[in-house]
Amino acid sequence: MPLNLSQPKRKTAISLTPLIDIVFILLLFFMLTSSFVPWRTVDTPLAVPADTPVDSKDNDIVLLTLKQNNQMVWLEGQAYALSDTAWFKTLVAEHKKGTFAVKAEDGVNLQSVMSLADRLKESGAKTVSIANAFSSKDK
Repeated sequence: MPLNLSQPKRKTAISLTPLIDIVFILLLFFMLTSSFVPWRTVDTPLAVPADTPVDSKDNDIVLLTLKQNNQMVWLEGQAYALSDTAWFKTLVAEHKKGTFAVKAEDGVNLQSVMSLADRLKESGAKTVSIANAFSSKDK
């Protein structure tokens, strides 16, 4: 039987309809079976309250600074380890009614700021504030 070269070969068309159906079924399956976690918010004031008296010894503001190494806390030019629980308890005991302001320099991640705030709360601090966290350089 001779080969017929005059008729071109018919290409078989691939239908995308079954593929689209499967994609929608998978999308529906994943949407119905996934559980959505509600957003957790942390209630922290972004600045020291304006009505806080600065001149009172009981209501002083303690500014703690985090630098890029993320393991040291700076207070009045002195560095302290973030893991030093005894120092934190002593600091909070000295400033019982004080406001502890946490300031993060450029390059410090949010986890370090929240770890410092948690450490202060665990040590008994009543008021912890995040002051100028993640802001651009002072103008």
